[in-house]
Amino acid sequence: MKKKIVKKSVNKNVSKTSKFWILILSAFILGGVIGYATHYLVINWDGFFVTCPDGNKPDKNGCCAGEIFTDAGDGWMVCCPDGGDNCFPPMK
Repeated sequence: MKKKIVKKSVNKNVSKTSKFWILILSAFILGGVIGYATHYLVINWDGFFVTCPDGNKPDKNGCCAGEIFTDAGDGWMVCCPDGGDNCFPPMK
């Protein structure tokens, strides 16, 4: 008596519907990544490119070297040159 050899096969057919949903899911994920990166760049744009006249970046308050972060009243914070009255909003 001969033994019958049974081959196991894997169904590699993917329906058109599942390909469609894979495409939609991929587009959704890619859109999320691009959207997050764009949002991050827009929110932090000034932090990437703003420099003081001496070429350095402003400090954490947005003031350059030689300027003092000062309360101008009513919740307004400004940068004032050391010993001067020519104040302006922080750079960030």
